[in-house]
Amino acid sequence: MRRHEVMAAVNHAYEAGDEDRLRQILEEWEHSPESVEGKGVEAELVRVIRKIAQIEERLQTITSEMAQLLALELSQLKQKVEVAEATGQDFLATLAKRVQEQVDQARIRLREVLQ
Repeated sequence: MRRHEVMAAVNHAYEAGDEDRLRQILEEWEHSPESVEGKGVEAELVRVIRKIAQIEERLQTITSEMAQLLALELSQLKQKVEVAEATGQDFLATLAKRVQEQVDQARIRLREVLQ
């Protein structure tokens, strides 16, 4: 976050009386590349190291979120299969049939475009 973004977040948290968020903002700022003062190779190296750490943390967050979404999607698919089975239907066969129909339609359109 840049200084003005940090200040906006601080003001918002302060107005909301959110002490935990204020502490979190302070900690994030203290470990951010933007908080490093000074010039030269040493200061720039610290900024780069902190930026890499931020990127690695973001990648871990994204990986975790993707795993949660995948688990949710699989859970929803499983639930649809179970509901269909309870009513004597085969959800996966129906889904496969729909996909095959879409593939067939796409092939027809492709042939039309190529002619």
